[in-house]
Amino acid sequence: MRRGFTLIEILVAMTLTVAVFAITLPFLRVQTRALGTSAGRLDADQIARYAQRAIDRDLRLAVADAGQPLLVMAGPMAISFNANLTAADTSDPAAADVETGGATTLTESWRLSDARALPTVARSYPVADYLDATGTVSRNETISYFLHPDTVTGRSDLYVLYRRVNARDSVQIVRSVHVPADSAFFGYLRLESDTLARIADSRLPLYWDSTAIDSVRAVQLRPAGYYKNQTTGTEAIRTVHWRTALPNAVPRQAAGCSADPGAPSGIAQNRQTSPRYYVRVTWDASSEDDGTSVTEYQVGTRPSGSTEFTVIATITASGLADYRWDHQLPDLTGGVKYGVRSIACGGTMSAWVIHNSNLTLP
Repeated sequence: MRRGFTLIEILVAMTLTVAVFAITLPFLRVQTRALGTSAGRLDADQIARYAQRAIDRDLRLAVADAGQPLLVMAGPMAISFNANLTAADTSDPAAADVETGGATTLTESWRLSDARALPTVARSYPVADYLDATGTVSRNETISYFLHPDTVTGRSDLYVLYRRVNARDSVQIVRSVHVPADSAFFGYLRLESDTLARIADSRLPLYWDSTAIDSVRAVQLRPAGYYKNQTTGTEAIRTVHWRTALPNAVPRQAAGCSADPGAPSGIAQNRQTSPRYYVRVTWDASSEDDGTSVTEYQVGTRPSGSTEFTVIATITASGLADYRWDHQLPDLTGGVKYGVRSIACGGTMSAWVIHNSNLTLP
């Protein structure tokens, strides 16, 4: 009867076991690293594609009413555009989604009274209250996508992608977006001789009041996702090259409607006391008061020291060379300035034109 293994047998078994582990462990280590690298690439690819799909989904629906810009701002790291994405109820069949009871700041055009700087730039938008074909407030919200440095990582080439509607708070879309130095996330293509040519990045950003922004027919996206394995330190970067066409990119104004109507000129204000008390405001017509663009004028007042006008009258444009309007028995006192601005048929407005000095009213 055998009582156990001999010393030689134990040594042989141990030697064989060590040999097997010596052969298999490097293989397992390689496979583990390969699996980690593959998972890292997959994570990086998902970051890039999530950013691309979010922007592409909204950007394809970009649209504008007459006189309203389709692209508001086109920058290398930010884009703003108008689109009818959300409605508060089912009465707006053109909207992509319905958020029952949604606030007007999420479901209607960005209002002039709520104007603020666009993301990443100092220019304020909007410059007018835009109207639709029925004369009511446009239902196209202003959507902004922009990138901000991801300060948590300590890297200068990693960003966070945000989305903003009108002047609402920004919402984080995805982190770990990789943008190399001296590179652009957004690119813009315009039609040249039946081909799409990229607008030089050195010309960016473009704004709504630029003729160049009206020529954009597609937007290039270059989202790249970054992933780092915290155990091995292995990094992965996956890039998606994408082009989003703008099917509704047509000249912003309807036929005859100016996107930036010419302002009136020659404003004068005179206080009259005989045979009654009134203030007479006169002005020279806009250069576009030809029956095709400027449809009316607004007269407003502002007290001395203020920059805000109160509209007190609207006068229909009738193709005259000059206009006159009498403010009967004005309920105003102190220093007052009268101003006039023109309004195009698409709803856009010129800047207020005022007289150089205040008019002192009793």
